[in-house]
Amino acid sequence: MNTGNTENTKRGAIKQQLDEELQPIHFEGHERVLKMTHPPTFGARLLAFWNKEIEIPLKPIGAIGAIILVVSLTLHQPEVKHQPQQNVQQHPNRELIEAGGNTYWKDIYDQAVKRHAN
Repeated sequence: MNTGNTENTKRGAIKQQLDEELQPIHFEGHERVLKMTHPPTFGARLLAFWNKEIEIPLKPIGAIGAIILVVSLTLHQPEVKHQPQQNVQQHPNRELIEAGGNTYWKDIYDQAVKRHAN
């Protein structure tokens, strides 16, 4: 029981010393602080709300953006229509020949040989 009384005495002495040291210091900004923390009018409240800082983490926004991009690219694939080439002549009886380790159509190979011979 003696220890509790000793602690109270020490705390009282420390509080008294602190009060003596802080006596010359006076805070005179009560009104200004109250107006900033509890604005009285709607305009002041709106201004206080507008003055707040907003932190937006970039990792979740980047991940959501990547997901939206991938989903939009996979769902919106343009239709590719393959049209047969009209300029190519189709020969039903074409022959493939092998020359020099490569495979050629015989008629095209003959034309190239004729051009090269001239």
